[in-house]
Amino acid sequence: MSFVERVRTQADRYGHERSYTFVEDRRGELAESRLTFAEIDTRARSTGAWLAGRRAADQTALLLYPAGLEFLTAFLGCLYSRVIAVPSPLPQTDPRALERAEGIIKDADVRFVLTDSANQAMLTRWLRDVGLDGAVECVATDTLDLPGPGEWTMPEIRPDTLAYMQYTSGSTSEPRGVMLTHANLLHNEEEIWRAIGSPREGVGVGWLPHYHDMGLIGMLLQPIYSGGDLYFASPIAFVMRPALWMEMISRYRAGYTVAPNFAYEWCATRVTDGQAAGLDLSSLRFALNGAEPVRTGTLRAMVGRFGAAGFSEKAWAPAYGMAEATLVVTATPLGHGPLIRRFDTRALERNEAVPAPDGVELVGCGRPISMTVRIVDPETRAVLPDGSVAEIWVRGASVARGYWQRGEASSDTFGGRTADGDGPFLRTGDLGFLLDGELYVTGRSKDVVIVNGRNLYPQDLEEAAREAHPSLGAAAAFGVEAGGEHVVLVQEVRRQRLGGASAAEVARMVQGELARVFGLPSMSVVLVERGGVGKTTSGKVQRSRTRDLLLGGSLPVVHAELTAAVAAHAVPAAHAVPAAHAVPAAHAVPAGHPVPAGHPVPAGPGAPTPHPVPTPHAVAEAVAEGA
Repeated sequence: MSFVERVRTQADRYGHERSYTFVEDRRGELAESRLTFAEIDTRARSTGAWLAGRRAADQTALLLYPAGLEFLTAFLGCLYSRVIAVPSPLPQTDPRALERAEGIIKDADVRFVLTDSANQAMLTRWLRDVGLDGAVECVATDTLDLPGPGEWTMPEIRPDTLAYMQYTSGSTSEPRGVMLTHANLLHNEEEIWRAIGSPREGVGVGWLPHYHDMGLIGMLLQPIYSGGDLYFASPIAFVMRPALWMEMISRYRAGYTVAPNFAYEWCATRVTDGQAAGLDLSSLRFALNGAEPVRTGTLRAMVGRFGAAGFSEKAWAPAYGMAEATLVVTATPLGHGPLIRRFDTRALERNEAVPAPDGVELVGCGRPISMTVRIVDPETRAVLPDGSVAEIWVRGASVARGYWQRGEASSDTFGGRTADGDGPFLRTGDLGFLLDGELYVTGRSKDVVIVNGRNLYPQDLEEAAREAHPSLGAAAAFGVEAGGEHVVLVQEVRRQRLGGASAAEVARMVQGELARVFGLPSMSVVLVERGGVGKTTSGKVQRSRTRDLLLGGSLPVVHAELTAAVAAHAVPAAHAVPAAHAVPAAHAVPAGHPVPAGHPVPAGPGAPTPHPVPTPHAVAEAVAEGA
């Protein structure tokens, strides 16, 4: 079976009984646009017939749409005509979107750019400006004179036919096109459906971007696979008014929702008492939390903030997955709630998971549903027993075919074989361990900082640092080689929340907190403006990129407390400033202006502060910051 056959079966079965509703927030009033399953199928067949008439089968089409129903019908229209869809963001939600799109067009041999009429003129000008207008046709599908749905003919689509490509966000490398087949899509939607309790009907609510794997697979396509209704909004609407998400759950009696950890934290901290009053979240039985480290503080904050409105701890469903496995690898089943356990910190530094009542808290990411998960030593390729920390390897029908036109990278990532020859496995690059069947993720292998033989996980450092002061937001921890490995933390600070503290005092608070928790007597802390920590389009911290910006002197530094070794390594020796040495006020730099790494810059009086409500062009950074 193909995914097209599944959608057509569901459209025949439910017709006008099930629907997708796009919700727009108009000054607190919710406006709805709706398409039933039957109408979605009709529109997809017409779009597919148009593409077939352009001999587009097996060609790639870049989909550049705002949030809404038009993207869904265009995406399915590509699948209906055996066109390889490539979802990507518009500049409204990612300021680097056009640069990213240009790279995808060249990498994926894109023939068509599909969009809506509101963005067609802008994209046509852009294609002309970058010299691609002759090779790529820009089409607004909402104004096309489409053929009738009866003119569509089902092309030959096998389970291994390429359905779409999900370009990775580039957290550790240049973005790559992950090739997903119809079989991958069907299998992973089945995994999600089983995780949420195999419902025959139900309501989902969300706002995630459709160009992310969680937004596309977990939010947008799951309802038509399983036969439920979906109410969804745009990510911009969520950022501008986080209460919208909770209001939609309450109003539409949603049973499930999906989002990364930062989104729940954003709600817990930004929804006001007045907005929370009158909410009824008791219908919510499954709140998937994944795509980034799940923080115990966020889980408790959401229950504390919305427990009185019916948000139950049992609704939490931490999960683990990645685009290379379509989406979900492991998930917490419906009604189980999160598994939080404490582990000895020193043992984790030795790559051992030893339960300890006073240890560090880790949240389990659920269990494999039908996928095979192994913990493998990346050097010896030996499969390790429970409680051993090493690389997570995955095998199963959700694992993608490989990377588009990258044979060597595909072989390295998707062709893992254990020491006894078992495989192939997807080598995730993530570190974790299995214990009593539960998967715990501890970090990415390339991000681990090794200091005096100790393995320090950047997520742990970043989470602990944020507790030092309420002005602190996103952070990136990494190691710098300067006569030995030195720990550096780049930390975003919001000046309007400094209170009576100076930036220098806050930086030293962070140093003190990390010294207390991790026994790090010597480390560097760099406070930067909001947005100074590099992130992918899906909100994941780009530690290596942030490190490169620091060493290249391109970060918008507010204040830095650097060890002498790091200061000497980051900038020419003549400019190095040892930790805790203040720079006179005359050397202060306006907020957001890059300064050479190693120069502590105090926050001067009257310096501009970020606007409390992000503009559309800052949505990616604002959502990802989660505070």
